[in-house]
Amino acid sequence: MRIAIVSDYYYPQLGGITEHVHGQATELTRRGHDVTLLTPRLALKPSTATEEALPPRDFELERIGRALPFYANGSETLLSFVGPTGRAKLRGLLTGRNFDVVHIHNPIGAFLPALAAVWARGPVTVGTMHSVVPDGYRLLRAMRGPVHHVLRRLDSRVAVSRAVVDSLSPYFPEVAWDVIPNGVDTSFFSPEAPPLGGVDGKRTIVFVGRFDPRNGVRHMIGAFTLLREERDDVRLVIVGDGPLRPIVERLVPAGLRDDVYFAGRVNRLRPSYLAGAEILCTPCSLASFGMVLLEGMSAGLPVVASRLPGFSLVMRDGVDGLMVDRPDDEAGFARALGELLDDPARGAAMGAAGRQRAIDTFGWPVVADQLEELYGGLLAAERPRALVAAA
Repeated sequence: MRIAIVSDYYYPQLGGITEHVHGQATELTRRGHDVTLLTPRLALKPSTATEEALPPRDFELERIGRALPFYANGSETLLSFVGPTGRAKLRGLLTGRNFDVVHIHNPIGAFLPALAAVWARGPVTVGTMHSVVPDGYRLLRAMRGPVHHVLRRLDSRVAVSRAVVDSLSPYFPEVAWDVIPNGVDTSFFSPEAPPLGGVDGKRTIVFVGRFDPRNGVRHMIGAFTLLREERDDVRLVIVGDGPLRPIVERLVPAGLRDDVYFAGRVNRLRPSYLAGAEILCTPCSLASFGMVLLEGMSAGLPVVASRLPGFSLVMRDGVDGLMVDRPDDEAGFARALGELLDDPARGAAMGAAGRQRAIDTFGWPVVADQLEELYGGLLAAERPRALVAAA
């Protein structure tokens, strides 16, 4: 198949959608498909903490428009502006390449994904939604008409989890969804990665995520502070960055600053930071899926996470790690971390279970099978899939 993938997010922008898009394009190319990724340039190129090469790429990459950072739904997002030259390029690619499938990530995103959804002319157009939206989200209510128009243009609407479906259904009750999860490169996020970030005599907890309020770095520091009141054999490594970093750094009590290490914005070294840790902790308050959890599980770490619908579909409480009911329950996170630190054998067993779940359920060979089945079924059908869900 000739496949176009459209995404606002790709390297050097880091995040779960970037990882998913790269993995999707890589695995489909490995299977013999002709893949072209359409994505914008970043107007503001972020730097990593160390000079890291971008991952190898064996598929075609076309840059269209420029993406600027924007904050919405409690997190950093991107707006991809496409001027006249970019619009002409996008139209030319979508009409001239004879793509069998155009797969758009966050198809309602402004402006590149939505334009691609409207202008796609191939036999099949698929859109994947990655985001959970809160109840009563005013922006989505205000934009319901244009969003519904875009959704109608798609032959299949995919969500990465039932949590995404449940959050969107009140706004679009007539829409039918397929659920295909995010994938993870289990050979890259592996227990065999060379460890980094550990210190002799200290056991390491790792937090991974941008310093967006919803990712919970404040509660992570609070939980670690409470944990250190009970024991002094543990340190915290924070892998992430953002404009709030000066404020976040000041949250660390003066007496603990030697045992809280800010690794900064890290790309290809993330598996090494995971391999150097004993537990991954994420007190996040809103997530559609949980790529951070999945990467930690793939690396063989037990996970301590907030009990979110998206997280509960990735990890199994008591099997792959422990879940805490509220993301702001810093005492609860401290207790859960202490439980696993006090029972290393239990933590190791949870890490092994999570690693196997990542391979069996979320590894790219498994997820790509589902994508190929979806594409093949749509191409074989006499007409596109209906918008309206079955009663």
